Amino acid sequence: MSEQFQELKNIFSRTEDALNVFMGILEPTIENAKDEHERLYFHHIYEEEEHRQDRLTMLNPKLDHFINNPETSHPSNHEFVRVLQDISLEKFGLHNFLEHLDLALFQFKDTEHESSLQSLRDMTNEDYQTIKTMLDDLNDQFEGVVSTAASIPTDEKEGKAGHVKVDLYTSQTSDQNLNAITEPEPEKGRRYKKGLTVGSLKGR
Repeated sequence: MSEQFQELKNIFSRTEDALNVFMGILEPTIENAKDEHERLYFHHIYEEEEHRQDRLTMLNPKLDHFINNPETSHPSNHEFVRVLQDISLEKFGLHNFLEHLDLALFQFKDTEHESSLQSLRDMTNEDYQTIKTMLDDLNDQFEGVVSTAASIPTDEKEGKAGHVKVDLYTSQTSDQNLNAITEPEPEKGRRYKKGLTVGSLKGR
């Protein structure tokens, strides 16, 4: 358990560093927004990530406690269970960060920020795939106490209509070699884009 928590701590520490870079890019964009729509759009993203940064600041010392005191890592310890659920929430936060980075790649394509954002995106995607696997293992190990419905992204929920999901994030790998938007298909008189691929985000 200490090794798993150490790996999670490493992921969250990388995320904190990535958030500092990302928010540093957003601040002048918010300050110099061309209109109130753009200001609100990036303010909303900034505020969500700032909130997550605050949560990580509180979570990381708790991880340190269980890393240093592995004998307390058992499901009868209510604080341990709460930390597991906090970790599950931060898995969801990592998913949101991945989406925010993809949104920023639209805005900052062909600018000096594109390369940095792409690097953050690649790192975050790798960490997200890792934490998903780890959380599945922990959930099995502790009989389902880890994950709650509130920690599952829309794209991964069963029973959600396909048109509210983005193919990019329903993929198990969310990886690097898809390169087109899925063509819209008619359904009962409606037309909608079934989803975006990785390539469609990177290629814009």
